[in-house]
Amino acid sequence: MTRLKIIFEKKVIVDLHSHTTASDGILTPSELVKRAADNQINMLAITDHDTIKGLLEAKAAIERDNLPVKLIYGVEVSTMWKNNEIHIVGLNIDIQNSHLLELLTAQEQSRIDRAISISEKLAKVSIDNAYEQAQQFSKGDIVSRAHFARFLVANNYVKDIKRAFKKYLGKSGYAYVPAKWCSIADAVNAIHAAGGQAVLAHPTRYDLTLTKLKLLISEFKSYGGDGIEVSQSRQTQDDLQRLAKLANEFELLASQGSDFHDLLNYLDLGKTTPLPGSVTPIWQNWI
Repeated sequence: MTRLKIIFEKKVIVDLHSHTTASDGILTPSELVKRAADNQINMLAITDHDTIKGLLEAKAAIERDNLPVKLIYGVEVSTMWKNNEIHIVGLNIDIQNSHLLELLTAQEQSRIDRAISISEKLAKVSIDNAYEQAQQFSKGDIVSRAHFARFLVANNYVKDIKRAFKKYLGKSGYAYVPAKWCSIADAVNAIHAAGGQAVLAHPTRYDLTLTKLKLLISEFKSYGGDGIEVSQSRQTQDDLQRLAKLANEFELLASQGSDFHDLLNYLDLGKTTPLPGSVTPIWQNWI
């Protein structure tokens, strides 16, 4: 019997949505897998925004320190759907797949273009050199809105991250710039080309009515989507049960993830509520 099979006969702690400094997380990939081990997580997916650049460092840290964590290669792809930014998580991906790498290269350029435009808008309200200063809060290659928010807080333009988005970076903010992401179909196709499974991330965090959420899930399913996050951060028990019902209604597998970025604004690694027994975990055949 393999070590992984032994693990799965015991209580399993799974977190299939997390972020590192390769995108907008606070911990390096090495620090993140160490925290996962400290939190007794058996299976961890690192799913940075539109990049896979932290995965090899995480794998090396697990091997070097002999950490009892199974690393799942992942990515969180930003997409646009009916004027809404929708995130699709790819799990168990081949990080050398050319189709996926081509998509992520295009997404990265879109992020760079957006960051420069945000900086230009901030300059119009007398916040100069914002792009260069936000770069100081980014340890990876990408400057995201989260990095701008940290810069704005650190320099006392706003009191906290929430206010940074409300006043400057969110849809009603002075420096809001609409994203230009790929379609859901493009994301699912690229994830499948890389041998992975596509998961609709944090479905109840979008500003959608139940009718529109069902339409989103239906279209995601029609593109070949494999699962939805049923257990996620910042949700009620009603949300959990509602998402479990939707997973079964649309015959989708169920995933779970903390969406961990930092300890201040997000749930800690592995602290999501266990999946209800009524759903089928997406990791059921990963042993």
